[in-house]
Amino acid sequence: MTENTAVTDEKYVGVVLEALAQVLNRDVEGIGAEGRLFADLGLDSSSALELLIVIEEELGLQFDAEELDMSHFETVGSLAAFVAAEAGA
Repeated sequence: MTENTAVTDEKYVGVVLEALAQVLNRDVEGIGAEGRLFADLGLDSSSALELLIVIEEELGLQFDAEELDMSHFETVGSLAAFVAAEAGA
């Protein structure tokens, strides 16, 4: 992994964590890229949708529902990678 890739990954992990804190209305300190969205953080389908909306608003993006897959929601890192790809990072 290059330094630029690491910085990009860190940026989008941060965006996802900030959005999670807002959606879940709780502190997400100590949660990293490996945090599992459903199993560890208690996300459900409606909060996952809300999470995407918050990220879209934060980054000025619009995700294509056809591109979304449950694998994108496995961990904070997998969602951050999807967001980075959609943002063209």
